[in-house]
Amino acid sequence: MASKLPIECLRRIFEELTKSDLTVDPFTHNDAIVCSNLNYLYSCVLVNRTWCNTAIPLLWKDPLHWLSIKDDDFIKQVVVPWKDQLRFHVPFTYAKSEKLPLLISTYFACLPEKSRRSLKTNKAFKLPEDIIETTTFYDYPFFLRRLNLPTLVNAVSMWTQQHHSTDEPLDEDTESEDVLSADVLTEKLIKLFMEKSTNLEYLSYIKLPVSLHNDVGHIKINIAGFPGSKIALANITSFHFNACAIKKPENYYVSLSRICHSIRNLEIRCLCNDSKGLAALIGSQRGLVKLLIHGANYYYGIHNGYIPKYSYRYITKALYNKVSDLTYLNFQCNGIPLETFASCTKLEQLILHANYYQNADKFIKSDFSHLKSLLIKDGSFLINHQTNIIQNSGGYISEIVNSMNEPRDPDNLTKFYETVIDFCPRLTILEYYICKDQISLIPILFNKCNQLRKLALHSTDMQTETVEINDVLSKMGEEIPEQLRMIEIPWHFKFSADSLESFLKGCQRRLKEPLQFEPSISTDEQKEILDRYIDIGVLKKNLNMI
Repeated sequence: MASKLPIECLRRIFEELTKSDLTVDPFTHNDAIVCSNLNYLYSCVLVNRTWCNTAIPLLWKDPLHWLSIKDDDFIKQVVVPWKDQLRFHVPFTYAKSEKLPLLISTYFACLPEKSRRSLKTNKAFKLPEDIIETTTFYDYPFFLRRLNLPTLVNAVSMWTQQHHSTDEPLDEDTESEDVLSADVLTEKLIKLFMEKSTNLEYLSYIKLPVSLHNDVGHIKINIAGFPGSKIALANITSFHFNACAIKKPENYYVSLSRICHSIRNLEIRCLCNDSKGLAALIGSQRGLVKLLIHGANYYYGIHNGYIPKYSYRYITKALYNKVSDLTYLNFQCNGIPLETFASCTKLEQLILHANYYQNADKFIKSDFSHLKSLLIKDGSFLINHQTNIIQNSGGYISEIVNSMNEPRDPDNLTKFYETVIDFCPRLTILEYYICKDQISLIPILFNKCNQLRKLALHSTDMQTETVEINDVLSKMGEEIPEQLRMIEIPWHFKFSADSLESFLKGCQRRLKEPLQFEPSISTDEQKEILDRYIDIGVLKKNLNMI
């Protein structure tokens, strides 16, 4: 029956197995969802020829990434049952980074025969004959959709180290062209990709979240200068780079600006200097949708109260004309005024990092009617500014997270909570700073934001004043949202055994699933109450208490 399915149906089913959280946040560089499904996709390869031909292109669209995520299994070399001795390599789920050289061996087999045979005379390497003679049944580079250059450089370096010749030392007469360095092989592979990988969508100069064995340093290769790059790079929709990791970036940016005009997801990290070339690249895009831009001071910090001053006049001007369609903004860059993004009326997710933002007034008074997620990474962005953003939202905010240790304007905390109560009826996640004056608002918050699933309240670690919340805790139990799954309160918020009992009775009546609640308890009576409600399934078991 499986063989009766049309190929288009098969392809769409298999594509569902490779969908990932990158569609939500393309800057996480973590395909956890994809990798959990690759086992199933690999199994599809073994069903029959049609299923194999349909699944292989999906397995090979991003092998450099998938082979770098987790070390759990090996790369597989498969003998297909329906054709004698037909072998091909499959990037298997969770293969560890040490297996990346096997991937390079497969791509090496895709090189032209002349390039492969040139290694025979190379004195720096001792290669088995089967590596030189191996060919592939599939044109694997054609399937490539996502290219991460630091991972490629690292994988090639690992491959060359494995095949380094220790039998024959190099002498002074050895010509440089007789030694195949990692850089040379990397260039050969990139040339191969530019000629064959005509459907590239993703290009990254950022290391994946794995421990690479080698420091890739500056990426020296301008791939926009290779033959075929005008076609291979024309459809790039996601471009990610660390500005400090590209050698001679101006030439590279200018080259890309002449080829790439469809970038929707743009990630710029460690932006140390203004750049006419980068401004040209930004200005050449037809529709930026998601933007991450971090200046150098985000990585090097603020020392002795001094904030590095950078001027990004060209980049600011380019951004000003290209950000009106943004739905995602992850921003930290001292030197680019926040008002640059005042026209971003379609924002759905806003992430702001530690910074003393210039000219914030125009931005915070903008239209945020589509905003769903507000994440603040530090207390430098005033609570009053956050309150203004929420007031200018359209009631769609479902997530507010502020990881600050202590706000700069704590006097505005009460106004913030009142604003959330009035303007965020769809709120599901709230992680925020709280003081004793705001805890009385939590029962009202529960009543108005009845879709809440997570509430994490925190205060400064230096807080020593005990706050008694007996009455408030009981009222929280009366109003607790049915969907709430987790609640955290500061350790110095204290309550009696009676108020704890009253709160948990309310949870028992209203909650649909067990609650994760790990308060700071001080008496045996409180512990007995918690244990009892764990036993009857009102609370989740706290592993720290075992």
